[in-house]
Amino acid sequence: MFRKVLMLLAIVLVLLAFEVQADVIDSNWVGDYGIWGDANNWEPPKVPDNKELDTFVVKIEGYSNGPDIGLLQSRTVNQLDCYGNETIYLASWKGLPVGSPISVTLTLEDPNGITNHGELALSGLDVAGNVTNAAGAMLELENLEIVGDLYNYARAETAPTKVPCIEINGWCAIEGRLNNTGTIVIDSYCNLWSELNIDNTGEILLYGGECMGDEIVENHSTGTISGFGIFYGDASFHNEGKIFAAGGSLALFSDDGTVINTGIMGNKPNASLYIETAEDVNNNGTIEVNAGGGVTFEPNMVNGSNATINLLGGTLAALTITQTADATFEGQGNVTTANLLIETEGLIRLTGPTNIFGNAQIEPNGTLQISDGTTLITGHATCNNGTIHMIGGRVICQGGLTNNNCNIIWEPGTYTNMADFNLDGKVNFKDFAYFGDTWLWKADWY
Repeated sequence: MFRKVLMLLAIVLVLLAFEVQADVIDSNWVGDYGIWGDANNWEPPKVPDNKELDTFVVKIEGYSNGPDIGLLQSRTVNQLDCYGNETIYLASWKGLPVGSPISVTLTLEDPNGITNHGELALSGLDVAGNVTNAAGAMLELENLEIVGDLYNYARAETAPTKVPCIEINGWCAIEGRLNNTGTIVIDSYCNLWSELNIDNTGEILLYGGECMGDEIVENHSTGTISGFGIFYGDASFHNEGKIFAAGGSLALFSDDGTVINTGIMGNKPNASLYIETAEDVNNNGTIEVNAGGGVTFEPNMVNGSNATINLLGGTLAALTITQTADATFEGQGNVTTANLLIETEGLIRLTGPTNIFGNAQIEPNGTLQISDGTTLITGHATCNNGTIHMIGGRVICQGGLTNNNCNIIWEPGTYTNMADFNLDGKVNFKDFAYFGDTWLWKADWY
């Protein structure tokens, strides 16, 4: 008899457990312009806010005029999915009643968090959970804190013609990782900050805004960072893709680390790229320095083996610039440095009018090659068993030359010969006459 009572009691307990088991409610927004806390805006007519017995999976769709949804108090749901062709505005409304909390938090208990499949704007909220902008979707973030990760995915083949992106208006703080494979646009005076790593395989476009990462910034091989503004990568900044200043000045900072370039970085014409780090910058990729602007490194820059510097009429500047063996450094423009060092077996080719503002040092078997133009060295030049090779060009050592067994070579170039004194494209006795006239020059007072 006692055993039967125990069995009945167990069955009753199981039934009671089923009765108290929490229900997962699929909640759909059916309102237009309204507040989250109004049950009439939801189907079923129950305000989504997780309790002990009920949890919610929320879906919001926008097709015609929004909707605009205001949060007057913090809410918790499992996850939120947004769809539709018109922008859904989800915000903490201004003009809250006296005594309302300063911040409103939307908490997502499922790792999926908020997923945007259409067009969504989030403003003035604290989001406790992950936020995902799906392929082909548009997401606007304004004055927002995300306690989680932010994911932005690339455009799908079947996506609409609009460029899918995340647009930052105001500020957005992420207490997690930023993972971007799509497009992120940071507008003027706007700020995007990530407490952890920034991984970019898409494009980040700055239009006077600021992007900051407290840890490592990885711009991968397919990634692009371009525009004008400020980009921080406090721990380190590693570029495998493309970084270009365009439309103004783009500044990269790594206060506690360094910038390592294995991709391409530089300036578009009439723009400037400025890079400041705690350690020397190592270029193991390509640096392009275009006319009308330049690329500046603070403090020092080392052009590593198999790396390339293309001087295309702009200004390359650093406290010191080191050209290593097997690295490429060529073109024309301006070089501003306390010391330009050509290491043993290093080679710099200057192919047109170029100014070196600072000192220059050529180590054994290093070569400074100058062709089709004049190179002015404003500081002191030192050649230690190296080579100065002039091909239809010349060098002016305005600060003097220390010649320690320097191999100085003169030869005609393809387009010019320094012995062509009358510039008629030929070297003959007429040039000798010009030379003689100059050679016989004397001062008026003599």
